[in-house]
Amino acid sequence: MPPSRFVLRCLLLVVLLLHTADCTKNCRDRCCTFLENFPGRLKELRTSFAKIRDYYEDKDEIETALLDEDVLKDFKSDFGCHAMNEVLRFYLDTVLPTAANEKASMDYRYPIDSIFYIFNELKKETIHCRSYFSCKKPFELDSIMTSYKKMQGQGLYKAMGELGLLFNYIEEYMVSRKRKH
Repeated sequence: MPPSRFVLRCLLLVVLLLHTADCTKNCRDRCCTFLENFPGRLKELRTSFAKIRDYYEDKDEIETALLDEDVLKDFKSDFGCHAMNEVLRFYLDTVLPTAANEKASMDYRYPIDSIFYIFNELKKETIHCRSYFSCKKPFELDSIMTSYKKMQGQGLYKAMGELGLLFNYIEEYMVSRKRKH
């Protein structure tokens, strides 16, 4: 490796380390650190979803959205952490286990497990950081659950196909929390 390339790489590493140290300096607690590190987790979610997106979107034959604008409004409201927690619970308890047990999805086991793991971690941190996020009243998941059940077997494909949309909602919520702190 030419010396100039080595020096450039070392300089980039130092800049990265200083930036990371600066972010860590600004965060003095677990919730702030979680929020600062979230963009990396979101990238992992999107990468995993990209591996399975076509399969689920191709099988989704229902025009009705499961995660509609009302869910986004709930995420943006004062009780956004409860909304996110309930939607994550729905995916963790219902959607992702069903997807993981589907025969055709055995090829997609790793991305589904990765999404499950990150969602589980996100749910735990959201619960732990409730006061940090200034969360207000609870969110009701009933309308999503009712729609999902009406879709019967197609509900899985709808819910999995809308993961990208859910990631966007979660990102908007996290960014809105960052501005307040």
